[in-house]
Amino acid sequence: MFKQKHLFFLCTTLCLIVSTQLSAQVQTPRYTVVSNNLKAFYEYLPAGYPAAGLKYPLLIFLHGAGETGQGTSTSLPLVLRHGPPKLINNGTFPASFTVNGQTRRFIVLSPQFVGWPGVGDINSLINLAMQQYAVDPNRIYLTGLSMGGGAVWDYAGFSPVFSNRIAAIIPICGANGPNQASANNMASANIAIWATHNNGDGTVSVANTNSYISLINSAPTPPNPLARKTIFPVNGHDAWSTTYNPTYKENGLNVYEWMLQYSRNLNVLPVTGLNLQVQPTATKKVALSWQTISETNNAGFEILRSSDGAQFSQAGYVNSSSVNGEGASYSFVDNQPLAGKSFYRLKMTDRTGEYSFSDIKIIQLNTAADIQIFPNPVKDILSILSGRRFENAQLRILNATGQAQLQQTLNGSGSLPVNVAKLTPGLYILEIIERNRDIVRQPFIKQ
Repeated sequence: MFKQKHLFFLCTTLCLIVSTQLSAQVQTPRYTVVSNNLKAFYEYLPAGYPAAGLKYPLLIFLHGAGETGQGTSTSLPLVLRHGPPKLINNGTFPASFTVNGQTRRFIVLSPQFVGWPGVGDINSLINLAMQQYAVDPNRIYLTGLSMGGGAVWDYAGFSPVFSNRIAAIIPICGANGPNQASANNMASANIAIWATHNNGDGTVSVANTNSYISLINSAPTPPNPLARKTIFPVNGHDAWSTTYNPTYKENGLNVYEWMLQYSRNLNVLPVTGLNLQVQPTATKKVALSWQTISETNNAGFEILRSSDGAQFSQAGYVNSSSVNGEGASYSFVDNQPLAGKSFYRLKMTDRTGEYSFSDIKIIQLNTAADIQIFPNPVKDILSILSGRRFENAQLRILNATGQAQLQQTLNGSGSLPVNVAKLTPGLYILEIIERNRDIVRQPFIKQ
């Protein structure tokens, strides 16, 4: 009898062990250098991945300051301390979530950062995920705690381009001081936002979360639905254990189900974040330069030119130089531009034939009677040489990003001096605007 009981106990124990092993979830370390600040991450792929023709929601988790590291086999396990990677490691992360009659399974990426995550680090990880995984680009979700929560606010509010890449965010006790510009970007992009914090947090003030939610919901274009917050009536910094617990629900939904309510409605184009600049050269040519934030299967750029802004023809072509979906910088010179006013735009075509267009840029090529600047490069005094007489013309000097660095009124003719000694070395654009005249622009280099 004793032997039978002992054998029964042993079999039961073995069955429990086998059952536990079968239910364990796989989280794979990936030692991939995404940026100088991100050298490794954990990858969780749901059961059945990949399924033919299926795109998966992507959840990116950003850790706190206590889990930073160099992305080595020794340091990376620190990321498993909290949040979704902890749940996955313990086998308690739900395999799927059913929302509005649709069942979905997350891809979860949990990076380790060397220091505070920059928006470029996060964007590079999203680009990598879009390239290497079957990600639904309309269902990218971002969450993090403490330092990571602050980085969530940073990324989502950094620019309209970044704001519109994310469907929903969950920043937890975010260590980030709110500002109106970021709040406006998130509100305009209609990101779904649910922020949590402990009321008695002595590490990161609850005022951060309260202020951000207030600024977002009072923005000129408030989001729909309005940003929400949960302030737990407890002390301490740890608001994440409750927030990430799948059994914690508000209005019948945990945070994962809540996120899956929201998605983007994006036409996935080969290029995001395009910034096109068009300027005349000193030799009466037209210089085009542009940058991209990310590129997906982009074949290249067709440079289109028009005399009326309606009928465009090709003036040149530049191949894509993007690597691993990252953005890149480009330039092109139109050596035979049209006389007078011209319209330029870019056509981006991916490798399947899908395409999109940039904004249209207008340029007016100057005649011989228009201005010249000397010397170029210049150290202290820039001379404007012109055959015309200026009367209360507005002069501005812009930096490479289009920000005004110097402004003054211009009167007179002949050689007119402009003191640029206080400008830092670099590339600038001199711009003169006269009443009833087109804008005149000339590039120059400050030594």
